[in-house]
Amino acid sequence: MNLYNAILIGLKDIWAHKFRTLLTMLGIVLGVSSLVAMAAVITGMEKGMKESMIAMGGLDKVRIDDEDVPVWQDHLRDQSPGRLIRDVYALQASAPLVKTISPEMRLDWRSTRVTSKGKTASTSEIVGVWPAVLEMNLYELEHGRFFCDLDEEFANSVCVIGTGVRDQLFGSPEQTGETIVPIGKTIQIGGQPFTIVGMFRHYESEQERKLKELAKKQQQETKGGVKRQRGWSGAKKWGDAFWRKNNVVYMPLNTAWIKFRAASNEDGTPDPRLTDIDIKIADLDLLEPALQQARNVMLTMHNGIVDFEFETEENQINDIRTRIRNMRISQGVIAGLSLLVGGIGIMNIMLA
Repeated sequence: MNLYNAILIGLKDIWAHKFRTLLTMLGIVLGVSSLVAMAAVITGMEKGMKESMIAMGGLDKVRIDDEDVPVWQDHLRDQSPGRLIRDVYALQASAPLVKTISPEMRLDWRSTRVTSKGKTASTSEIVGVWPAVLEMNLYELEHGRFFCDLDEEFANSVCVIGTGVRDQLFGSPEQTGETIVPIGKTIQIGGQPFTIVGMFRHYESEQERKLKELAKKQQQETKGGVKRQRGWSGAKKWGDAFWRKNNVVYMPLNTAWIKFRAASNEDGTPDPRLTDIDIKIADLDLLEPALQQARNVMLTMHNGIVDFEFETEENQINDIRTRIRNMRISQGVIAGLSLLVGGIGIMNIMLA
């Protein structure tokens, strides 16, 4: 039997069993389509998670958080100092495996409003920082400058904002038709005037960027008619890493301390404690030794009191890996089912 006759017989069998052939083709098409769609979802999810992880500072970022004093040290609770600026200097001097240290003094956003000419901005955080925060959280300045040593030394009332804060206080490029650069403008933070000296670049995921491009294209296609406000298209993404980066307000650490925390306790006494101490490890392969170095320094500075803990990105990494693995298992199951359905259909046609 030559090839021509084999093809001819096959076509005759297919024509003789049209319904079975249709079902077989449908099963194969649906299986392959599901497989392709699942692969696209996995790729997009993996890329989005990695983008979010990078936006928050990367895998080598470690946060030193407050921790309740353990039971066996409960009698020393009153002597727990909390995280202080002296801890930062000690880490700089005695932890060589830690390459970057960024202290933060976060202000209460409920009582520290950011306003300008009657407009109020919904900020992700208002924080006193050192310039090291740029490397720690992977920020890039698009306009103006960051804080200098003189700003820190004299507690100058200057701030650097994200584009989201700019949009809320001065108008977004979509609203005004131009990109407003508010360098030199004055805003109120907690009722005190601050001068904007810098603004970060806008951060967004690839998905958000493509959606904006699509919306802009659709707007151009439907241009015309009465100008109107079309309302909100979605809720604020309070937990989104890019939203948090775009709606941040930074000021010098010493400014936050003197102007907002110097008499912030209930009895009017100063509160010198830091909200966060973020560190970056010089080499991820040396994560354990680096954390041990930092722990030894903190224990020395805290007189042996274990009132702190280290928070790494390991759990987030494991969560990402688990989700991707589960999706790939589902992808394999769908592929197997589609092949099984197609094989059964072909056998039915051949044996009919």
